[in-house]
Amino acid sequence: MYFDKEKVLKAREVILKLSNGEDPINKGKITSGNFLNDPRMKRCFFFVAEVLEAVSRQRNKNIPAPTGFIITSEEKGKVILQEGKIGVNIFSSCINDVLDLNRSKKLTGAALNKQLKKLGILSEETTDKGKIRTITNEKSAEFGFESLTREFEGRSYEMVVINEKGKKYLLDNLEDIMKAD
Repeated sequence: MYFDKEKVLKAREVILKLSNGEDPINKGKITSGNFLNDPRMKRCFFFVAEVLEAVSRQRNKNIPAPTGFIITSEEKGKVILQEGKIGVNIFSSCINDVLDLNRSKKLTGAALNKQLKKLGILSEETTDKGKIRTITNEKSAEFGFESLTREFEGRSYEMVVINEKGKKYLLDNLEDIMKAD
């Protein structure tokens, strides 16, 4: 099947208008007695709009896979980050939600940590059991990275988190960070 992203996004726009009680052709309000205004139909329309949004972000298998990470200013403007301190995997997931996967590789927490270590913003240590883990260092706080103690299944561990300053730093510098050598 031929994939036309613009048509998918146009269809999503029409479905969203219907879900909001708007006639996409005449630009007016759909009358209250119309079956399209039934809450069950509206929920269905919102669901279809979400599916179309997800489809529009999928990679087209007919073109070569992207080899690098690319994010546009427009995509950055669409990023919605969770409130409070978050880990790199949550940050990466929020970035991936807006990426055009036909143009860019997905961002992973591991790849982001690797680049931040190259820049000296984060460090790593080897545990008693021989595992390598990411940790903060003396430069981390300056860039908005902290270490918090968390609990999982009765075990305490240290987790590197990104505060508001770090979120801004990452969003403002993400392309350069991911190109760092």
